[in-house]
Amino acid sequence: MALFSRRKKSADDVVTPASALTEPESETPVAAEPETTEPAPAVSISVQAFRGVGAQAGPAITLPDPDAKPQPPAAPVNAAAPAPAPAQPEERRLPLAPALPPAQTETVAGMKDNVLLREALKQIEQGASNEQLLGVLRQALQGHLYIRVNGDARAQISEGKPLAVAVVRDGDRQFMLAFSSAGAVRDSVQLESDPTATSAVAQPATSVFQQVVAGEFAGLIVDNASAPHRVVFPTELLQKAVEQADAEMTVKSLLAAPRAQDTTSKVGEALARKRMWVAVNDGSGTGQVGIAEAQTPDGKRFLQLFSHPLEVLALGRGDRPLPFEPEQLAKVLSSHTEMAGVVVDPAGPTLVVERDALAPVLVLAVRLGDGSD
Repeated sequence: MALFSRRKKSADDVVTPASALTEPESETPVAAEPETTEPAPAVSISVQAFRGVGAQAGPAITLPDPDAKPQPPAAPVNAAAPAPAPAQPEERRLPLAPALPPAQTETVAGMKDNVLLREALKQIEQGASNEQLLGVLRQALQGHLYIRVNGDARAQISEGKPLAVAVVRDGDRQFMLAFSSAGAVRDSVQLESDPTATSAVAQPATSVFQQVVAGEFAGLIVDNASAPHRVVFPTELLQKAVEQADAEMTVKSLLAAPRAQDTTSKVGEALARKRMWVAVNDGSGTGQVGIAEAQTPDGKRFLQLFSHPLEVLALGRGDRPLPFEPEQLAKVLSSHTEMAGVVVDPAGPTLVVERDALAPVLVLAVRLGDGSD
């Protein structure tokens, strides 16, 4: 394991592509020159903002009466591109994302960046709020992260050895390192004081989080050489995020990928199999809990669905995330035939899935005896 410190060096060293873990996407031995070390930065964040999220039970939920004011009120959206959440004070603003996923980039040729995470990190400055850090975490949940491995990762994998991941030590605590791009890996290598070879390996983000939770780590540092645009997630936070996530991140990954002709139909199929979340609130004070929905200017109603509780928090409306099984979605759609479809992850990237693409969900309603469309 290596101890990292700050040092200036030429930026000529690059990480070149190779293959990934079980099938390594990237692995590059990089020699680091000796250097004097400085103490690793002290890191800690509160997890208070994430506590209480994702209740496993709740009161009976009813959709707002179509002739009454929605509970809670939802801002009108355009059917092709839902509007962002209401503006918040600058110090509370969360890293949101465009409706469409950004174009794929490679800061090092042959090694794909996690663009959504990289762009969210750019919005983080010194003294970022818990809400902002959680906003970054939601973007880290899809796609891949790069991890650094001391020595030759390919050899360690072929020999069946555990990967010797690089860490930062802070007193008795140690933090695993992860990176949003190969360029961030390269920058970190330039801080390395240990002259041994270093490899970079791409792994699914949820797999990296699980390694942190299973190991003796105090947390995960993302893009450690990119201060102030870096974050530190304590293990307790990562454990909660993983527990409430779909292990395959099916819907989130579809929304984060470039749009294809069949993206909408694939999301519709996934919604018939995967648990989602809804945003609930007692908007009227009557005790009747309403599910947040959105409306188009021409009056079409769309149920808001979320791939993870953090997606609900990102909107900053004070709603409570509640798990929503495919059977519950089927019942709502079959019982409310005026509902035009769903809007998935309004904080972005987002997708409108209209009723005709939700046929796999409506089939569940027929099987449950809740009616047909």
